[in-house]
Amino acid sequence: MQYKLIAIDMDGTLITSDKKITDRSIQAMREAEAAGAYVVLASGRMAANVKVLAKSLGLHSPAICGGGSQVVDKDYHLIHTCYIQPEIAKQVLEVCKAENLYVQIFEDGNYIFQRHTPSTDIYHEISGLNPIEDPNLFEREKIDTPKILIIEPPERLKEVQPMLTERFPMLNIGRSRPTFLELNNPQGNKGVALKVLAEKLGLQQSELIAIGDNQIDASMIKYAGLGVAVGNALDEIKEIADYISADNDHEGVTEVIEKFILGK
Repeated sequence: MQYKLIAIDMDGTLITSDKKITDRSIQAMREAEAAGAYVVLASGRMAANVKVLAKSLGLHSPAICGGGSQVVDKDYHLIHTCYIQPEIAKQVLEVCKAENLYVQIFEDGNYIFQRHTPSTDIYHEISGLNPIEDPNLFEREKIDTPKILIIEPPERLKEVQPMLTERFPMLNIGRSRPTFLELNNPQGNKGVALKVLAEKLGLQQSELIAIGDNQIDASMIKYAGLGVAVGNALDEIKEIADYISADNDHEGVTEVIEKFILGK
Protein backbone atom coordinates (compact mmCIF):
# COMPACT_ATOMS: atom_id res chain seq x y z
CA MET A 1 0.00 0.00 0.00
CA GLN A 2 1.64 3.26 -1.16
CA TYR A 3 -0.56 5.52 0.95
CA LYS A 4 -1.00 4.66 4.63
CA LEU A 5 -2.90 7.70 5.92
CA ILE A 6 -5.63 9.91 4.52
CA ALA A 7 -6.46 13.19 6.29
CA ILE A 8 -10.03 14.20 5.46
CA ASP A 9 -11.56 17.62 6.01
CA MET A 10 -15.16 17.29 7.15
CA ASP A 11 -17.38 20.28 6.32
CA GLY A 12 -17.52 20.88 2.57
CA THR A 13 -15.41 17.78 1.86
CA LEU A 14 -16.70 14.63 3.56
CA ILE A 15 -20.07 16.09 4.56
CA THR A 16 -22.56 16.80 1.79
CA SER A 17 -24.42 20.06 1.22
CA ASP A 18 -27.42 18.62 3.07
CA LYS A 19 -25.22 17.83 6.11
CA LYS A 20 -24.92 14.09 5.62
CA ILE A 21 -22.19 11.49 5.21
CA THR A 22 -23.20 8.86 2.68
CA ASP A 23 -23.27 5.16 3.49
CA ARG A 24 -20.78 4.55 0.68
CA SER A 25 -18.35 7.04 2.19
CA ILE A 26 -18.66 5.43 5.62
CA GLN A 27 -18.07 1.99 4.10
CA ALA A 28 -14.99 3.22 2.20
CA MET A 29 -13.46 4.75 5.34
CA ARG A 30 -14.05 1.56 7.32
CA GLU A 31 -12.55 -0.54 4.53
CA ALA A 32 -9.50 1.72 4.44
CA GLU A 33 -8.94 1.22 8.17
CA ALA A 34 -9.48 -2.52 7.80
CA ALA A 35 -6.80 -2.50 5.08
CA GLY A 36 -4.35 -0.93 7.55
CA ALA A 37 -4.61 2.76 6.66
CA TYR A 38 -5.24 5.58 9.11
CA VAL A 39 -8.42 7.53 8.32
CA VAL A 40 -7.81 10.87 10.01
CA LEU A 41 -10.65 13.33 10.33
CA ALA A 42 -9.01 16.76 9.96
CA SER A 43 -11.46 19.44 10.93
CA GLY A 44 -11.86 22.98 12.12
CA ARG A 45 -14.22 21.50 14.71
CA MET A 46 -12.86 20.93 18.19
CA ALA A 47 -11.88 17.49 19.49
CA ALA A 48 -14.99 16.94 21.64
CA ASN A 49 -17.21 17.24 18.58
CA VAL A 50 -14.97 15.28 16.20
CA LYS A 51 -14.81 12.42 18.72
CA VAL A 52 -18.59 11.99 18.69
CA LEU A 53 -18.67 11.88 14.91
CA ALA A 54 -15.68 9.54 14.59
CA LYS A 55 -17.19 7.05 17.01
CA SER A 56 -20.54 7.17 15.20
CA LEU A 57 -18.70 6.34 11.96
CA GLY A 58 -16.88 3.43 13.56
CA LEU A 59 -13.43 4.94 13.00
CA HIS A 60 -10.44 4.13 15.20
CA SER A 61 -7.74 6.52 13.98
CA PRO A 62 -6.15 9.67 15.40
CA ALA A 63 -7.63 13.03 14.40
CA ILE A 64 -6.67 16.62 13.68
CA CYS A 65 -9.03 19.13 15.28
CA GLY A 66 -9.44 22.84 15.86
CA GLY A 67 -8.02 23.65 12.43
CA GLY A 68 -4.77 21.97 13.40
CA SER A 69 -4.45 23.36 16.93
CA GLN A 70 -5.24 19.93 18.40
CA VAL A 71 -3.91 16.48 17.48
CA VAL A 72 -5.45 13.53 19.32
CA ASP A 73 -4.74 9.80 19.37
CA LYS A 74 -7.35 7.17 18.54
CA ASP A 75 -8.78 7.48 22.06
CA TYR A 76 -8.94 11.28 21.70
CA HIS A 77 -6.24 12.03 24.22
CA LEU A 78 -4.33 15.17 23.27
CA ILE A 79 -0.88 14.45 21.86
CA HIS A 80 -0.21 17.94 20.48
CA THR A 81 -1.80 21.31 21.01
CA CYS A 82 -0.87 24.84 20.04
CA TYR A 83 -2.52 27.89 21.59
CA ILE A 84 -2.61 31.48 20.43
CA GLN A 85 -0.43 33.71 22.60
CA PRO A 86 -2.80 35.22 25.22
CA GLU A 87 -1.75 38.81 24.53
CA ILE A 88 -2.34 38.33 20.79
CA ALA A 89 -5.72 36.72 21.43
CA LYS A 90 -6.65 39.71 23.59
CA GLN A 91 -5.71 42.10 20.77
CA VAL A 92 -7.76 40.11 18.25
CA LEU A 93 -10.83 40.35 20.47
CA GLU A 94 -10.32 44.10 20.83
CA VAL A 95 -10.32 44.47 17.04
CA CYS A 96 -13.40 42.27 16.74
CA LYS A 97 -15.19 44.42 19.28
CA ALA A 98 -14.25 47.62 17.43
CA GLU A 99 -15.42 46.12 14.13
CA ASN A 100 -18.63 44.73 15.66
CA LEU A 101 -17.79 41.17 14.59
CA TYR A 102 -19.32 38.03 16.07
CA VAL A 103 -16.41 36.16 17.65
CA GLN A 104 -15.89 33.01 19.73
CA ILE A 105 -13.06 31.54 21.76
CA PHE A 106 -12.73 27.93 22.94
CA GLU A 107 -12.00 26.42 26.35
CA ASP A 108 -12.37 22.82 27.58
CA GLY A 109 -14.98 21.69 25.07
CA ASN A 110 -16.93 24.96 25.37
CA TYR A 111 -17.26 27.87 22.99
CA ILE A 112 -17.55 31.29 24.56
CA PHE A 113 -19.13 34.41 23.11
CA GLN A 114 -20.04 37.85 24.40
CA ARG A 115 -23.68 37.97 23.31
CA HIS A 116 -26.07 35.36 21.91
CA THR A 117 -26.94 35.84 18.22
CA PRO A 118 -28.23 33.56 15.42
CA SER A 119 -24.56 32.74 14.74
CA THR A 120 -24.40 31.16 18.20
CA ASP A 121 -27.15 28.73 17.25
CA ILE A 122 -25.62 27.99 13.85
CA TYR A 123 -22.37 26.96 15.49
CA HIS A 124 -24.09 24.96 18.20
CA GLU A 125 -25.99 22.92 15.61
CA ILE A 126 -22.74 22.18 13.76
CA SER A 127 -20.43 21.58 16.70
CA GLY A 128 -22.43 20.06 19.52
CA LEU A 129 -20.15 21.94 21.91
CA ASN A 130 -21.45 23.67 25.01
CA PRO A 131 -22.25 27.38 24.44
CA ILE A 132 -21.29 29.84 27.18
CA GLU A 133 -22.37 33.47 27.11
CA ASP A 134 -19.89 35.77 28.83
CA PRO A 135 -20.89 39.45 28.75
CA ASN A 136 -17.39 40.27 30.03
CA LEU A 137 -15.56 38.35 27.32
CA PHE A 138 -13.83 41.44 25.94
CA GLU A 139 -12.78 42.52 29.44
CA ARG A 140 -10.98 39.26 30.29
CA GLU A 141 -7.39 39.87 31.31
CA LYS A 142 -6.13 36.62 29.81
CA ILE A 143 -7.44 34.69 26.83
CA ASP A 144 -6.34 31.03 26.62
CA THR A 145 -7.70 29.53 23.41
CA PRO A 146 -6.41 27.23 20.65
CA LYS A 147 -8.31 29.21 18.03
CA ILE A 148 -10.59 32.20 17.49
CA LEU A 149 -13.61 31.94 15.23
CA ILE A 150 -15.39 34.85 13.54
CA ILE A 151 -18.81 34.16 11.99
CA GLU A 152 -20.10 36.75 9.52
CA PRO A 153 -21.65 36.81 6.02
CA PRO A 154 -19.17 35.96 3.22
CA GLU A 155 -18.90 39.51 1.91
CA ARG A 156 -18.13 40.85 5.37
CA LEU A 157 -15.40 38.27 5.87
CA LYS A 158 -13.85 39.20 2.54
CA GLU A 159 -13.64 42.77 3.86
CA VAL A 160 -12.13 41.99 7.24
CA GLN A 161 -9.79 39.10 6.37
CA PRO A 162 -7.16 41.30 4.63
CA MET A 163 -7.30 43.78 7.51
CA LEU A 164 -6.82 41.04 10.10
CA THR A 165 -4.05 39.41 8.07
CA GLU A 166 -2.17 42.70 7.94
CA ARG A 167 -2.83 43.48 11.60
CA PHE A 168 -1.87 39.99 12.85
CA PRO A 169 0.85 38.59 10.57
CA MET A 170 1.87 36.27 13.41
CA LEU A 171 -1.38 34.28 13.04
CA ASN A 172 -2.67 31.80 10.48
CA ILE A 173 -5.96 33.24 9.19
CA GLY A 174 -8.26 31.44 6.76
CA ARG A 175 -11.84 30.49 5.97
CA SER A 176 -13.14 27.02 6.83
CA ARG A 177 -16.59 27.85 5.45
CA PRO A 178 -17.81 30.87 3.48
CA THR A 179 -19.09 32.33 6.77
CA PHE A 180 -16.35 31.07 9.13
CA LEU A 181 -12.98 32.81 9.53
CA GLU A 182 -10.53 30.95 11.77
CA LEU A 183 -7.45 32.39 13.48
CA ASN A 184 -4.76 30.05 14.82
CA ASN A 185 -1.17 30.08 15.95
CA PRO A 186 0.85 29.44 12.73
CA GLN A 187 2.10 26.23 14.33
CA GLY A 188 -1.53 25.21 14.87
CA ASN A 189 -2.47 24.65 11.23
CA LYS A 190 -3.50 21.39 9.58
CA GLY A 191 -0.20 21.02 7.72
CA VAL A 192 1.90 21.17 10.88
CA ALA A 193 -0.57 18.88 12.64
CA LEU A 194 -0.31 16.35 9.81
CA LYS A 195 3.48 16.47 10.02
CA VAL A 196 3.40 15.97 13.81
CA LEU A 197 0.98 13.05 13.48
CA ALA A 198 2.94 11.38 10.67
CA GLU A 199 6.15 11.56 12.70
CA LYS A 200 4.44 10.03 15.73
CA LEU A 201 3.10 7.21 13.54
CA GLY A 202 6.43 6.68 11.79
CA LEU A 203 5.06 7.57 8.35
CA GLN A 204 6.82 9.29 5.47
CA GLN A 205 5.43 12.37 3.75
CA SER A 206 5.05 10.32 0.56
CA GLU A 207 2.66 7.95 2.38
CA LEU A 208 0.13 10.70 3.20
CA ILE A 209 -3.01 11.87 1.41
CA ALA A 210 -4.86 15.05 2.42
CA ILE A 211 -8.19 16.14 0.97
CA GLY A 212 -10.08 19.39 1.52
CA ASP A 213 -11.98 22.30 0.05
CA ASN A 214 -11.14 25.55 1.82
CA GLN A 215 -8.35 27.84 2.97
CA ILE A 216 -7.59 26.08 6.26
CA ASP A 217 -6.97 22.87 4.29
CA ALA A 218 -4.24 24.41 2.12
CA SER A 219 -1.32 23.64 4.43
CA MET A 220 -2.09 19.92 4.71
CA ILE A 221 -2.81 19.60 0.99
CA LYS A 222 0.60 21.14 0.30
CA TYR A 223 2.34 18.91 2.86
CA ALA A 224 0.85 15.55 1.92
CA GLY A 225 2.46 13.31 -0.66
CA LEU A 226 -0.84 13.45 -2.51
CA GLY A 227 -2.81 16.66 -2.02
CA VAL A 228 -6.44 16.48 -3.16
CA ALA A 229 -9.10 19.12 -3.70
CA VAL A 230 -12.74 18.08 -3.96
CA GLY A 231 -14.61 19.39 -6.98
CA ASN A 232 -16.39 22.09 -4.99
CA ALA A 233 -13.14 23.44 -3.51
CA LEU A 234 -12.05 27.05 -3.89
CA ASP A 235 -10.08 27.70 -7.06
CA GLU A 236 -7.04 28.61 -4.95
CA ILE A 237 -7.19 25.15 -3.35
CA LYS A 238 -7.54 23.38 -6.69
CA GLU A 239 -4.45 25.22 -7.94
CA ILE A 240 -2.22 23.69 -5.25
CA ALA A 241 -3.71 20.18 -5.40
CA ASP A 242 -2.13 17.19 -7.13
CA TYR A 243 -5.52 15.66 -7.87
CA ILE A 244 -9.09 16.98 -8.11
CA SER A 245 -11.85 14.55 -7.15
CA ALA A 246 -15.62 14.69 -7.46
CA ASP A 247 -17.34 17.22 -5.23
CA ASN A 248 -18.67 16.62 -1.71
CA ASP A 249 -22.15 15.83 -3.05
CA HIS A 250 -20.77 13.13 -5.34
CA GLU A 251 -18.52 11.25 -2.89
CA GLY A 252 -15.16 12.77 -3.75
CA VAL A 253 -13.66 11.32 -0.57
CA THR A 254 -14.87 7.84 -1.49
CA GLU A 255 -13.38 8.22 -4.96
CA VAL A 256 -9.97 9.01 -3.49
CA ILE A 257 -10.05 6.17 -0.94
CA GLU A 258 -11.12 3.61 -3.52
CA LYS A 259 -8.60 4.79 -6.13
CA PHE A 260 -5.51 5.43 -4.05
CA ILE A 261 -5.89 3.24 -0.94
CA LEU A 262 -8.16 0.33 -1.84
CA GLY A 263 -7.05 0.10 -5.46
CA LYS A 264 -10.54 -0.41 -6.81
